[in-house]
Amino acid sequence: MGSTKTLVTCFLVIILAVSLPNNNVLASDARIEGFSFDNCNIRCSEDYWNDECNKDCLRAGFQKGGQCGSPCIPCPVKCCCQK
Repeated sequence: MGSTKTLVTCFLVIILAVSLPNNNVLASDARIEGFSFDNCNIRCSEDYWNDECNKDCLRAGFQKGGQCGSPCIPCPVKCCCQK
């Protein structure tokens, strides 16, 4: 009985540890003051993220550059250029 409790406890700790780190939640970008979702085109991914997004927006003439963001959790994360 003692080994079963230990096994179940270890299993639950592993499940909890795996579920905690979530680096893909980007809804907080919507709270940045002055952030706009008006000029969102390219979908962001691991290969195309904020640095590339910012550079592309600056090259396109957006003075404030850009960053990846999403207006809601199930919505796709896109590069949004800021005026």
